[in-house]
Amino acid sequence: MVCIKCCQEVPDAPFCYLCGAKQTIPRQNSKSRGNGQGTVYKRGKSYVAVKTIGYFFDEAGKQHRKTVSKSFTRRRDAVNALPTIGISKVSAKSEKKAKATFKEVYDAWLPTHTATHDTMNCYKAAIKYYEPIWCDLAADIDIDDLQECIDECPKGKSTKRNMRTVCGLIYKYGVPRGYFPEKLNLADYLKVTGEAGAGGTSLPDEYLEKIKNAVGQIDGADYVYCQCYLGFRPTELLTLDAKNYDRAEKAFVGGAKTEAGKDRTVTVSPKIQPIIDRLVKDKVSGPVFCTADGTKMPLKSYREMFYSVLDALGLDNPTYEVDGKQRHTYTPHSCRHTFATLMKRVEADSKDKLELIGHTSEEMLRYYQDVSIGDLRKITDEI
Repeated sequence: MVCIKCCQEVPDAPFCYLCGAKQTIPRQNSKSRGNGQGTVYKRGKSYVAVKTIGYFFDEAGKQHRKTVSKSFTRRRDAVNALPTIGISKVSAKSEKKAKATFKEVYDAWLPTHTATHDTMNCYKAAIKYYEPIWCDLAADIDIDDLQECIDECPKGKSTKRNMRTVCGLIYKYGVPRGYFPEKLNLADYLKVTGEAGAGGTSLPDEYLEKIKNAVGQIDGADYVYCQCYLGFRPTELLTLDAKNYDRAEKAFVGGAKTEAGKDRTVTVSPKIQPIIDRLVKDKVSGPVFCTADGTKMPLKSYREMFYSVLDALGLDNPTYEVDGKQRHTYTPHSCRHTFATLMKRVEADSKDKLELIGHTSEEMLRYYQDVSIGDLRKITDEI
């Protein structure tokens, strides 16, 4: 080997026998933080944490660095704060927007819009018919959720057009501000018809039979099958709590917070009773239709489950184009329409059917007439 100091040939040893120099090359300590992770320096009696967050050019074309900094009394605190400097506030704001409900986005938009007093009153009147999805995360809402609210509005075309208009304004406000994950104004695809309930498609009988036979074999088939015999909207289904299930009467109390659908009683059909018994077994409270770990299932996950069940069974789900956007013929909302179609085959008082479906029309009929759980049981026993 060659001595690192005198450059003479020497035997392999810790020290050179000629000049006595130590032959071990000292290792340099690596940086504790890489480029872009910030630095800490002392200023007076405090320590300043500094991080570069970007660069910009002035009018003369000269590049400048944009930094953020924060002072601390201890160096340790300054070093520990470096990962969050400059992004903590942005992240918290983004997280808050991601968890905003549809109603919260509306409330944020309302003060920013300028229109006549009468026009604003029309918007305020129209928004109440979106009440079934008020508490849904804005980021999870899709075209079917919005369209069903318009379809089930008991008012005329004027109100429905106002619903579409105010929805469009909410999306124009929310999309560039990060409330909606897709840079798409869903209001552009909403249709206003003269018939309440138009736009929904029931699952064919043969589809329902195949889903029934797949229960226990295909993941999610039991959830889809139950929705077809309970009639709840997807969001309502996922919020059903075991504590609101009457084991004696075999009935759920649940539903969206509307005058027609709030806390309605839905008796369980014998066709899905074994599934419900399994889902609520040993469960005092908590979501009935939940994830594998028992937590509330996100609406997006349930949609994916629905489509995966149809795909696994080889059931055709044609798409069609609406103003350039592809839409499925059968969606999770089809289960609710299936329930309504099944009820049409049962002779029973329309008042009792309205109680089960929680429709927003004929509210006064429900207000003046009582509903018997026996009458509800008669319908679900026969469908």
